[in-house]
Amino acid sequence: MKELVHTTKDGLEITVIDDLFDFNVRSIWMNALYNSHYHFSVSYDSQVTDFKSTSNLGSLWNAKDWDDFGLARHPNWKYVEPYLENRKIQRAWLNLHTGKELYRYHADHSNQTAKSILFYPNLKWESEWDGQTIFKSLDLQEVEYCVEYVPGRIVIFDSRIPHKAIHPNHEAPNFRTIINAVFY
Repeated sequence: MKELVHTTKDGLEITVIDDLFDFNVRSIWMNALYNSHYHFSVSYDSQVTDFKSTSNLGSLWNAKDWDDFGLARHPNWKYVEPYLENRKIQRAWLNLHTGKELYRYHADHSNQTAKSILFYPNLKWESEWDGQTIFKSLDLQEVEYCVEYVPGRIVIFDSRIPHKAIHPNHEAPNFRTIINAVFY
């Protein structure tokens, strides 16, 4: 396991954890995601910043869907739990990005105790395909941190931190798949 903690100018932490789940487990999870049901839904992040609605391909998950997926039941989840400090899953969703969607800076939740998790489940991703997650300061004036899309990576952060996905470019052969969950 590799862990990196970045503290923003606002004193909030963004933690990046790699190598928590082996390739075989991630293959099983990715196969389950390929066989999931997806639908077009409203992208709420654009409503927060400019009050425009766009569509994206994804799936909203309830607590049972989250549990059924198995991320939080994996033995190595114990390394993530200290960051959640007994918070409970409130909502989760899966998004598939093609580069055609409209991405805006947004916060996952306004509750100051809420934590967000991003999980990058793709089995293969080249840095040349883009797809990073960019974090900004709370006042949206400065880019605070850029997290590369690395297969199997988990990013844990204060849900109030504005962030957005960067489009995968035209060379990416697959969707940029992401699981996002909010805990408080």
